[in-house]
Amino acid sequence: MNGKNNEGGVATAQAQSGGSETPEKIKIVPVSSRFDSKPAYYLAGDLPLRSGMGVLMKTPDGLEESGTVTDSPRYMEARYYSAPIPKVLRRLTEADEALLSTIERLENRAFNVAKKKIAEMKLPMNLINVKYAFSKKKGVFFFSADGRVDFRRLVKALSEHFSIRVEMRQIGVRDEARIKGGCGGCGQELCCSSFIKAFDPISVRMAKDQNLSLNPTKLSGACGRLKCCLRFEHLHYAAVKKRLPACKKKVGGCNCVATVIRQDILAEEITLALENGERMTVHANGLTRMANGQYTLKNPIGG
Repeated sequence: MNGKNNEGGVATAQAQSGGSETPEKIKIVPVSSRFDSKPAYYLAGDLPLRSGMGVLMKTPDGLEESGTVTDSPRYMEARYYSAPIPKVLRRLTEADEALLSTIERLENRAFNVAKKKIAEMKLPMNLINVKYAFSKKKGVFFFSADGRVDFRRLVKALSEHFSIRVEMRQIGVRDEARIKGGCGGCGQELCCSSFIKAFDPISVRMAKDQNLSLNPTKLSGACGRLKCCLRFEHLHYAAVKKRLPACKKKVGGCNCVATVIRQDILAEEITLALENGERMTVHANGLTRMANGQYTLKNPIGG
């Protein structure tokens, strides 16, 4: 097999085998950096990597940065990647871990200094966190604000004070909650701080589909937005609701009028109120949906 790597380390040549072209495959691994918990893919090379392992990689902007492997390496066809892929350079050593401890102390100091300067300049922003690059030549200052903030004076002051390249990065309230951490109403660690790597859209419709009370204090998370967990079971609820008639709908198959008065999504059942005052529970498997959208009992009953 003849292969050639481009500058990003992506194999681009294809091999000839039995007269047919076999796409070149590359070994990639998802890694979350210290600047962003959302994993990005890096070339793994021949390194024996596994989830939870600390690594040093070269980022897309050419900097060396430390990160954590979030899943096992996998093989993908190189043709799916049009842009050069950054690569993992090596596993972190004990010396690297010691350097990270030093970097954390620098970050704490930078946070306190930046907080003081923000107050002195009366800037309408809330400093969330500070992260230094592995080289200690760059610092990223994460902040939240209601709108755009002119922080040019702050950047100049911080650059002169620490002799580093300063980047100000504005984040949303959900990212702020993820960075700060904490416990949710369930008593568990916030989902965004523990296992969620990407924020998906959450809507009030998800709460409605799960028959939840539309109480903002109950539906809002630590960030003040709708809880991410509203999405976890929504697909199941939505699928089951399609199999059940809505409340107040009439169900056929009875010699009397039968009206849906309750849905039990988890049990996949409905409760019917019969015209004679009786109540009966029917599972979704006991219902037939007609072409006109109406429901009828598979096993008719008398009135």
